[in-house]
This record gives sequence, C-alpha cells and structure tokens, in this order.
Amino acid sequence: MTIKKAINDLKLDAANSGKLEALESLAVEHQRVVQAYVDWLIARAMPEPEKYADIPTAAVPTELSARWQRCAWQQACGIVQSWYSNERTTPPVLKNLCIQANANVVQLEKSETPTFDFWLRISTLEAGYPVRVPLQLYRRAKQTIEKYPKLCTGVTLNKRDGQWRATLVVERKGEKSKANRKVIGVDIGMRHIAVTSEDKQYGAISDELARRVEKKAARLARKQKLNACLKRKGLPTVALTDSKAEAFARNEIGRALNQLVNDLPAGSPVALEGLTVKDMRFKSRQMNRRLRASQLGYIRDKLRFKLDERGTRYRSVQPAYSSQQCDQCGFVHEDNRLSQSAFKCLNCGYTENADVNAARNIAKRFGDDELNRLHFRDVKAVLQDRFARRLSPDARSASVGLDTS
Repeated sequence: MTIKKAINDLKLDAANSGKLEALESLAVEHQRVVQAYVDWLIARAMPEPEKYADIPTAAVPTELSARWQRCAWQQACGIVQSWYSNERTTPPVLKNLCIQANANVVQLEKSETPTFDFWLRISTLEAGYPVRVPLQLYRRAKQTIEKYPKLCTGVTLNKRDGQWRATLVVERKGEKSKANRKVIGVDIGMRHIAVTSEDKQYGAISDELARRVEKKAARLARKQKLNACLKRKGLPTVALTDSKAEAFARNEIGRALNQLVNDLPAGSPVALEGLTVKDMRFKSRQMNRRLRASQLGYIRDKLRFKLDERGTRYRSVQPAYSSQQCDQCGFVHEDNRLSQSAFKCLNCGYTENADVNAARNIAKRFGDDELNRLHFRDVKAVLQDRFARRLSPDARSASVGLDTS
C-alpha cells in the first residue's frame, strides 16, 4: 500500500526577479490556455473529457510547448469534471495563477550545497532555457520527507497574495491493513466537528469560533470596499486574508480530526458525506454564521487527506436525508429531527443523538450503489419506497394517509 502526503506552502522567495518574471509569463499564458480548453470542453458538453486525448491545438494557438499544452489540457479536464459533477451552471472563470505540472516540464533536483534543499527546474516559454528556482524546506517539511522519502513527480505552483508557492507530494510504502467489515460512518456537523457511528464526538463549533468568523466576515467586507476605492485610484490593494482567524479554526479542526483518525478501529473502512457546501444556506443569519464557522468543506477535505495519509479506505456516500431518516426503521420525515442535537422517530419512537443517528445512516450507505448514484432530489422517494416495502400489506394500507413530504 502506498501512502502519500502533501508538503504545502513552500515559498519561492529566494529566486531572483528574472526567474520570477519568466515564471510569471509562463503562468499567465498557461492560465489563458487552460481557460480556453475549459471553455472548449464545456461548449461541446463533455462532462468526462479524456486527459490523454488529442488536444485541440488548432483551436487554441499558444506559445506553450507541446508538453506544457498537455499539462494545461489535463488541468482543464479536471476542472471541467469537477464543474459537471457539482452541477454548476455558470462556466468557471480562472482568476488565480495555478500550474499543475508534471515531470515533463518541472523537475525537482537535489541541491548539492547546504544553502538550499532542492532546485525546481522549470521549462519556460523560451525553448531550451529553463529556470532553476531554489527551494528551502521549513522544519516540518524536512520531518515529513524523513518519514516519506520518495518524491512524486507532480508539482503544483500557485501565486497567492503576490507570493509564488510550491506544493510537493511525497510517498512511502505502508503495511496493508487487515480487512475489517465494520464500516464507520462520519457525520460532519455544525455543533461538533465530527461524530461517528460509534457514538463518539470530536471537537465543538464553539461560540468563540462563531464570533471570530463573524468578525472575519466583517473585516473582509470592509477590505473589499477599500480595495474597490484603491482600484479606482490606481493604488495597490490590500490582502483579503485573515491568517489569525483561519489558524484558530484550523488548529481546532486538526486536533479533533487527528483524534478521530487515531480512534478508528484497524482496517475499518470509513463512509463520509459527499458534501456540496457552496450551495448550503439557512434562513437564519445566526445559522449561516454557524455554517461559516463550521468550515464543512475544509473539514471534509482535511479528513480525506488524513485518511489517505493513514492508508485508510474510505468512500463518499450520498448524504441526502441522512439526518431525517431513522436508523432503526428507515422512516424519513423532517420532524424526526427535533433539534440540532435531538432525534426521535415519528414511526417507531427511536431516540438518539441526531448526529449519531445520521452517522449510522451514512455508514449503511457505504455499499449502497443504488442510492449513491442518485441525485439528491431523488433520494427521498427511494427511501420512502424502501420503508413501505418493509411494512406488511396491512401496515402499508394504514400508512397511506401519513404525510411523508
């Protein structure tokens, strides 16, 4: 079994201005080509493009080499697949410079001097004249490479807040876990960071965290207004990031998820919610603040990363109505969930913590291919049909008048 880990946020600030200018010119052209490929694929309604297919070079003339065009095409294919799978309607527009490169265009070379740890050899728009960018690892990155000695070929380069950064992926061989048939379901919530089907709760979305997120949102709004004024005057804009608030939240999340992963039974597969966070909204402003504080998307992605790191098998399942479905009898109704934390089935009277009940339903969906293929709008009808099939004919007749909408 191969276990991989990413090393993020490696700053390229030791490179001289000439090398960074060459990288900038490359990135701007690369982004233009990626955007053109994305538009080309969406215009032809290709939800699952083949990344090794012929590239429409005639439709997108460019200075990029053939190898860079292949990287741009593969990056565009990934963006389009994600766009279709999330059922978006507005075509994606690339705003931040980001390059997903492979060993054909970017190579990592070990430094022979103590000044730097590695050199990134990056092919540029000028054929035969690559640039070598020095790379110095921070302490934790060096510790990671000691545990994961093999460097993968892919390198991601991105520019944030005027600073170029690199992400490397390293790997090592891990022992194959013994098979365990018991699936652990994980419910990512807005009261606790995560709750498992084993009735274990990890972390809490505290009022202090919600307060910090609210203050962050207010600061962001002020900075956006300030940037609009600065742009009109032709002045440099200010950064929109709030590192303190993000660090506070993500430290809490990291500690909780580390404990969750450590508590998982050896060899047990994990069922996760296939969350689509961007479309989640509540009528209450307070609940929307709680939603922002919970950082569900970050928790989901961080948990997947930690499971990958441990070599734990997992699957994202259809989460629709898992919080309204009774774990015992399968009855689905919105009134089953009495509150954010309480669940009581209207049909059989079963009571449980609402998040634990949801986690147990998620665990049961690990191998439910029929349900996992459905769009969320179609899930409730299938669950209601399954519940009706469990009843005797007499009971089914008696339940005809029950409102299950």
